[in-house]
Amino acid sequence: MLTGLRAELLDCVQVNLAALADRAYRPGAHLELGASLRLHIAQPAGTPAVTASVEQRLTEAGDLLGLRVTRRWDDVPGTRLRELLAEHSPLYVVADTFTMSWLPYAGNQHMEHSFLLVDADDPCVLVDGYHNSTQWGDARPGTWRMSAAQFDAAVPRATAMTVAADGAPTLDRAAVLRDNASALHAEADQIEDYLAAVRRRVGEAQAATQLVLDVWLLGRSRALHAAWLANDPTTADAAREAAARADEWLTLASQSYVAMRRVHRGGVFPAPVLDQLDGLLRGEVAFANRLADTGRVPPQGAPNAESKQIRGVLADEVRAALGVGPEVPVDDRPLRALPGFNSFRLVEVIERAEARLRVELDPDDLTRTALHDLDSLGAVFDRARAATRRVSGR
Repeated sequence: MLTGLRAELLDCVQVNLAALADRAYRPGAHLELGASLRLHIAQPAGTPAVTASVEQRLTEAGDLLGLRVTRRWDDVPGTRLRELLAEHSPLYVVADTFTMSWLPYAGNQHMEHSFLLVDADDPCVLVDGYHNSTQWGDARPGTWRMSAAQFDAAVPRATAMTVAADGAPTLDRAAVLRDNASALHAEADQIEDYLAAVRRRVGEAQAATQLVLDVWLLGRSRALHAAWLANDPTTADAAREAAARADEWLTLASQSYVAMRRVHRGGVFPAPVLDQLDGLLRGEVAFANRLADTGRVPPQGAPNAESKQIRGVLADEVRAALGVGPEVPVDDRPLRALPGFNSFRLVEVIERAEARLRVELDPDDLTRTALHDLDSLGAVFDRARAATRRVSGR
């Protein structure tokens, strides 16, 4: 059931849905879970968090893999789980890690976690595909056998579900990439709110701990997205940059863990780590936009000379509109995040750039996505330049 499972790319709720998908369809089918690129920003109890709920993961599994919950039992004890399994096998189960004896979280951390209960005879047999290393030890995919009494103690209360595979839909990759860009763009305000909340509260031990989890989850989800992109030759170029971005997220996870430990010892969370978080999180929108525009991403650091010129002109005009000098960075951030930038300044920038570059933008191209940052706006000017050359025959 776990053969071929990319467990290192999946969170503890996704991983056993992925195992069900591979069992129903084929090894590797679970990579479709990487198609969706979301942030799932929330602020439970005032603590900023980027954590997908069980319900959100179930919805994604339905949309992307055709997995459908057919029956559900909430807040049932281990004894009832074993009774249910006599009629429904396997059961997808979600419970609290704090009592799960096969995990390093047992006795250390409360967290929702999934597993598959496949046999209720004595011994009980459960399968868990989770893969992670923690400060209390390693969690690795495997099969566990325990007596009925041991199982009941390990899972005193749980939610159990039967999951049917209705057939994995064929995903339109271009449409998925557009949907991702649209969804992330719609979360732009939430990104800024999240970053502001993190900076306000990251000196608190709970908020610093949550930040480490957020960054780690984002790193995994972005690595899963890269694996999904790499699974089709039409998006192979995009997969390479997506993988590089995932590596940046996972590197930041290590850095933020060190920073969190400093906070727990009474120290200050390092500002450079927060600055890297700002850059990576804001860059999510621009990256998704480029994927939606082209279906692929050109190698980083290799724009052609004309594109460099256009972005230089735009940067000049943004600084002129704001009345600031070249020492002020205006790249790699949403335009609306720049102090003093508004719709009036945006119109001024576009009109002055059109005059300097001798092009006129198509109003239909001036979508919210296109006006997000210098890269997305520059892409619109690139297309306008190309259209002008075609008309003039140059």
